[in-house]
Amino acid sequence: MQHSLISVAPVETRIGLRQSAGDGATILEMNPRKAFLFYAVLGCVVLPFGSMLAPVALAQNNLSRKNIPEAPLPAAIVHARKAFLLNGQTTAQDLTKNGNILAFDTLYADVKSWGRYELVASPKDADIVIELQYRPYSAGSRSYGVYNPSSNTVQTRSVTVAGADFALVIYEATSKEQLWSVSDACGFARLVKNQQKEVIKSIGRLVEGLKTRTAP
Repeated sequence: MQHSLISVAPVETRIGLRQSAGDGATILEMNPRKAFLFYAVLGCVVLPFGSMLAPVALAQNNLSRKNIPEAPLPAAIVHARKAFLLNGQTTAQDLTKNGNILAFDTLYADVKSWGRYELVASPKDADIVIELQYRPYSAGSRSYGVYNPSSNTVQTRSVTVAGADFALVIYEATSKEQLWSVSDACGFARLVKNQQKEVIKSIGRLVEGLKTRTAP
């Protein structure tokens, strides 16, 4: 049986590529002039998008607290020497018995041991007034099942999910103008003694934050 030989002539592609049957054309095989035009058009399309995406990528990399400097406190707070502590607004005491009283006692002890401000007995003798606000809130209720082995049944119970924010609000003593405020979410615990620990830690975080911002 004889096999016939078939010759295939080179073909011209639409973009000036010369390729043999069965071979894949590459950019390097282009007509030099048309290859130059191809790269020029590609650069005009790709480079603008690259320049637009670069700032976005940089901004994404900077989304970290350590990359954001702290804003300065008002001069009245930084240069104040005398402070009056005020046990201020509260709407309820859902988390602990006398929760805001414990928080205020903790605030007084922490600020006094800090020693930056002289604590005075009247706002008229102070440079600033530091008010402690207690802001309880409820996040609804949550249901759960409790198995009763004696009756072989599951009883459904619900518990109120509650929390609270403590806030320090600082005023200029003479003008009563509000200068600055910060809040902290107090943790939640079922036992009273554990909840009291959460209150103490929350106030400690507030005072530590104020120390950091007023440091020279």
